[in-house]
Amino acid sequence: MSRNFNEDEPHMFVEKSLSNQESSNETICSITTDGKIEEVSSLKTVEVSSDLIENDDTNNSSKETFSEIAPNIDNTSENQHKIDNEDQFLKSTASMNDITVNGLKTIGKQSSKSTASISDTDISTTDTEENESSASSADTKLSETIAYQQKMIEENASRIKYLEETRIYLEQVVKDLNDKLDIAMERKEAAVKEKEAMVIRYAIGEKNILIEKQHKEAAEKKLKEAAKENEILQHKYQTMMSEKSRLCQMLDNKCYELKTSQQELENTKADLQALKTKLKWSQNNLKNEMDAHKESQAKVETLNSKLQEIQSQIERVKKDAQDSIRSFRSSEENRAHTLDQQVQEQQAQLILLRHEKTDKEDQLKSLQCDFQRLQDKQKEMLEENNKLSLKVQQLERERLETEQKLSELRGYTDRQKQDVIDLQAKNVHLEQLKLQLKHEQDQLAACNEQVTLLKQRNSDLESDMESCRVREAELLLFTQQLTDKNVRLQSEFTSMESKVQQLTCEQAVLKRQIKEQETKANMLSSKLSEERSKHAEEISSMSSELEEKRTLCESYSQEILDLKGEILLVKRKYEMSLREVNKELQCCRRKLKDFENADTVSQSSSNSSTNVNERESTTEPEQVKVVPADVGIDKQTLIEHIVKLQRISAKKSEKIDFLEEHVNTLVSELQKKSKLLQNYILREQTGTMSSNSMDNNKAKLAKLNGIMASLYSSRIADNNLTLELSLDINRKLQAVLEDTLLKNITLKENVDTLGSEIERLNKLVKSG
Repeated sequence: MSRNFNEDEPHMFVEKSLSNQESSNETICSITTDGKIEEVSSLKTVEVSSDLIENDDTNNSSKETFSEIAPNIDNTSENQHKIDNEDQFLKSTASMNDITVNGLKTIGKQSSKSTASISDTDISTTDTEENESSASSADTKLSETIAYQQKMIEENASRIKYLEETRIYLEQVVKDLNDKLDIAMERKEAAVKEKEAMVIRYAIGEKNILIEKQHKEAAEKKLKEAAKENEILQHKYQTMMSEKSRLCQMLDNKCYELKTSQQELENTKADLQALKTKLKWSQNNLKNEMDAHKESQAKVETLNSKLQEIQSQIERVKKDAQDSIRSFRSSEENRAHTLDQQVQEQQAQLILLRHEKTDKEDQLKSLQCDFQRLQDKQKEMLEENNKLSLKVQQLERERLETEQKLSELRGYTDRQKQDVIDLQAKNVHLEQLKLQLKHEQDQLAACNEQVTLLKQRNSDLESDMESCRVREAELLLFTQQLTDKNVRLQSEFTSMESKVQQLTCEQAVLKRQIKEQETKANMLSSKLSEERSKHAEEISSMSSELEEKRTLCESYSQEILDLKGEILLVKRKYEMSLREVNKELQCCRRKLKDFENADTVSQSSSNSSTNVNERESTTEPEQVKVVPADVGIDKQTLIEHIVKLQRISAKKSEKIDFLEEHVNTLVSELQKKSKLLQNYILREQTGTMSSNSMDNNKAKLAKLNGIMASLYSSRIADNNLTLELSLDINRKLQAVLEDTLLKNITLKENVDTLGSEIERLNKLVKSG
C-alpha cells in the first residue's frame, strides 16, 4: 500500500531540530562554564549523528512521499490537494533546511567560542604558571593540571577538526537538500504547468463541447428541415400517386371505350361489306333483268312487227278473198268449185292463222304479263335500289361519322398516349424524387450517425470530465435501477403480449393464422426450451465460476486484512522500539548529567587528597569512554534495525500493491461476470423475477375495471379495449422497451469506456 503524505511530519521534524539545537546550546554552555570538553563533544557527536540520522530519515521519508506523490499528479481529481500538500512539504523542507543551516552556523560559532575558551584557558594556565612559580608547594599540582589540560586541548583540537569535517559534511548535505529542493520545486512547477495545461485542456474540451453542441443543433435543424422536406415530398408523392391512379383509371376507361368503338366499327364495316355485296348482287340481278327486259321488248317488237305483218297479210288476204269473191261472183260458175276449195283452203289457213294469232296473242299477253311483272319487279328493284342507295348513303354517313369518331378516338388515344408519356415522365420524375428522397434519407441517416457520433463524443467527453468526480458505485446503482425498470417494463410487456395473444385468440377470423402461429409457437417453444436449458447450463457454470471468484476475493481480502494487521503490528513495534530508544537516550543524558555533577564534586575535593584525584582521573576516562561506546552501539543496532524494518515495510508495501492490483483485476472480472449474468437474467422470463409487491399491485389492478385490469387478468374488464387499442399499447410499450434497451446499451458502453479510461490512467500513473 502506498503511504499517504502526512502534514504533521515536517512540523515534528522542525520541533526535533529545534530541541536538538537547544540541547547542543546547553552542552556548549556547560563546556564553557566547567571546562570539561570531552564528554560534551562526545555527546555532541552523538546528537549530531542522531540529527543526521533523523535528517536522513526525514529525507528518505520526503523522497518516498515525493516519489509516491509525483506519479499521482496525473490524477486530475486529486492533483490540487496533493500539490497543496507538496507546497506545504516543500515549505517545511525549506524551513527545515534553513533551521539546519542556522544550527550549523551556531555550531560553527560555538566551535569558535570553544576555541576562544580554550585560548582563555591557555592564558589562564600561563597565569597560573606565573602564580605557581612564586609558590613552590603547588608546582607539582600545576604541572600535572597543565599536562592534563594540554592533553585535553589536543583532544579538543582533534574534536574541533572532526566538528569541522562534520560541518563540511552537513554543508554538503544541505547542498544536496537544496538541490533536491530545487528539483522538487521544478517538479512542482512542472506539476503546476501540467495542472494549467489540464485546465486549458478542460477549457478546450468545454469549447469543443459547445462547438459540438452547436453542430448538433445545426444538424438537428437540418434534420428537422429534411424531415419537413421529406413530409412535403411524401405528400407530393401521395398526390402524384393518386393523380397517377386517377389518370390510369381514366386511361383504362378510354381504352375500354376505344375497344368498344373499334368493335362497333368492325361490326359496321362488316354490315357495310354485307350491304355492298347485297348491292352488287342486286345490281347484277337488275342488270340481268334489264337485259332480259330488253330481250323481251325486242321479242315483243319482233312479235308486234310479225303481228302487223300477219294482220296486213290477213287484210290483204281478206281483200284478196273479197276480190276473189267478187271475181268469183262475177266469174264463171266453174271457178266456184275451185274457189270454194281455195276458200276452204284459205279458211283453213285463216283458222291456222287465227290459231297462230291466238297463240301469238297468248304469247303477247304472257309477254305483256311478264313485261308488267318485270316492270313491277323493276319498280320494286328501283325502290329497293333507292332504299339501298339511301341505306348506302346512310351507311356512308355512318361510316364518315365512325371515321370521324375513329379520328377523334385516335386523337383521344394520341392524347391518352401523350398523357401516358407525361405520366411516364412524371413517374420517372417520381422515381427521381424517390431516389432523391432515398438520398436525403441516406443523408439523414448519415446526419443521424454523425449526431450519434457527436452524442457519443459528447458523452465520452462528459464521462472523461466526470470520471474523476463520479464514483463507480453510483453508476452501478444507476444501472441497477435501469435494469429494474427494464425488468418491470419487460414484465409489463410480456403481460401485454399475453393479453394481446388472448385477445387475438378470441377472434374467429384469424383461426388459420392462429393455427400457423401455434405451430410456430410450438417450434419456438421447443427452441426456447433448448435455449433455456443452454442458458441455464451457462448460468450454472457462470455462477460456479462466480462463487469461485468470490471465494478467491474473500481469501485475498482476508490476506489483505492480515497483511494490514501485520503492518500495523510492525508499525506499533517500530514505534515501541523508537520509544525505548528515546527512553534510553534520555537515561544516557541523565547519567551524563549525573556524571558531570559528580566530576565537579571530585574536582572540588581534589585539594584534600591527590590519590583520590588520581583514582578518579583513572576511572573518569574509563567511564567517559564506556558510556558513549554503549550509546554508539545501541544507535548502530537501532539504525540497522530501522533499516531492516524499512526494507521489510517496503517489501510488504510492494506485496500489498501487487495484491491490490490483483484484487482490482478480480473485481473487474467479477463485474464483467455480473454484467454477463445480468444480461442472461434479462433474457429470461421476467415475470418469475418480480417481487411480491409487484404481484400484489397487479392483483389490485386486476380487481379494478380498466385497460390495465384487462391486461393483468384473463378477462376483458374494459369494453373500450379493442384489438387496435391493445396493439397500439403494445407498440408503445415496445417503443419504450427499445428506448430503455438502447439507453442500457449506451450506458454499458459508457461504463466500459469509463473503466478502460480509468485503467489507462492507472497504468499511466504506475508507469509515471
